Amino acid sequence: MGRRPANRDVAHQTPIVERRRTAVEMRIAGHTWQQIADALGFDSRASAYHDVRRGLQQAVAELAIPLEEYRQLTLDRLEAMIAALWPKVEDGDTRAVDSTLRILNQQADLLGLKAPQRVEVLTIDAIDAAIADLTTQLAGRREAGPAEAAP
Repeated sequence: MGRRPANRDVAHQTPIVERRRTAVEMRIAGHTWQQIADALGFDSRASAYHDVRRGLQQAVAELAIPLEEYRQLTLDRLEAMIAALWPKVEDGDTRAVDSTLRILNQQADLLGLKAPQRVEVLTIDAIDAAIADLTTQLAGRREAGPAEAAP
């Protein structure tokens, strides 16, 4: 009987690798998942999404794409969006202003420009201690009488 050629797996993988590469390029260029699925013959948007995700994971693993390059790519895309919206912002288009503000917000997040938010965490023990302290102060004022308690 016939043996499978040794390079059959490689030959079978080549179209998949090329389609995945093209899908990643299309996504980077800003195409929707549906556009990618339609153009490259995926069964659905979800299939295109998963294939692009696999392609990006492979690229990160195999090529060790630095995070900084991905960050810069994202920043470049955000800048292109702002540039496209800016004439409408200058004309006073409130939807363009809202969109630009959301993009600028994402840009600030990506660059770490936002000041850290201070969060105070109160525990039950801290609340109980504050209640006990206030109760003691209130009891002291009651014992001192109305004339002495006034400041």
